[in-house]
Amino acid sequence: MKLFAVIMVLIAGTMWAGTGLAAQDFFRKSSLDAMDLTGFRMFSAGIIMFLVSLMKGQWKAGVRAVKRKPLLFLELVFYGIVGLMLMHYTYFASIAAGNAAAATVIQYTCPAMVILWVSLKNRKLPARGELLAVVLAIAGVFLLVTGGDIHRISVPAACVYLALASALFFAVCAVYPKHLMTVMDNSFILAIGMFTGAISAWLIDPVTDFSGFFQRSVLFDSFWIVICGTVVAFTCYNAGLHYLSEAQASVTATVEPAVSVIASLFLFDVRFDSLQALGILLVILAIAAPGLVGRQGSRQEK
Repeated sequence: MKLFAVIMVLIAGTMWAGTGLAAQDFFRKSSLDAMDLTGFRMFSAGIIMFLVSLMKGQWKAGVRAVKRKPLLFLELVFYGIVGLMLMHYTYFASIAAGNAAAATVIQYTCPAMVILWVSLKNRKLPARGELLAVVLAIAGVFLLVTGGDIHRISVPAACVYLALASALFFAVCAVYPKHLMTVMDNSFILAIGMFTGAISAWLIDPVTDFSGFFQRSVLFDSFWIVICGTVVAFTCYNAGLHYLSEAQASVTATVEPAVSVIASLFLFDVRFDSLQALGILLVILAIAAPGLVGRQGSRQEK
């Protein structure tokens, strides 16, 4: 069963990596921008999560919870806009400004941001593995962005800033909704969050013609972003996570930036020099560090 779980999580990571690559191809072939793609993906994902919530029998329960405590709805709206929508938009915008590989690797500084936030909140120093993750993430992004030369930037500045912003909003998504999950199902939270995020995206940048998402040149990209990158990825990830420890999950999470970098090399001929490649490796190690070091520490205590 553990092998099945690992395979499921690896498939999910591969699907998510493919989403970034599909977005890069989408922007090369379409006049639609990052906000357009954000609204489309979030609305489509919202419909899917709404159906999932209905099938699980959790939609009515979620509505009842909101009626009992109306403030929950405002919290869901905050999560949908400040968390999900801004995370999606800044990620897609960073890809449009640079490439999927760099954007995905930089976005995966998110775990380090969560570690710093939790440490500040609890006024407690991070554990050894967590501190190592922060150091590796900072060093990795520095090498990726500069190639080891502080006088030059190897990745477009807009790509870097937007990817770091995406990591920050990713951290919000990882931390903020935990208290909501104690009173309502995750499928309901995601459905409302996706719908409110899509509406806010369309208020900022209205889309009146959706035919651009279904043109032959980008149809596969749209399909992958919505179906593979949302339905398949979340289904596989949740199925696998049920049987994995946090340490095992943290290691398997490294597959997304790794796949993104390798696939970008073959699909888009995106190349990195040796120091940039080292930076990518450091960020990937930063994702796995808390789980690996924590597991070794617990073995030594035994």
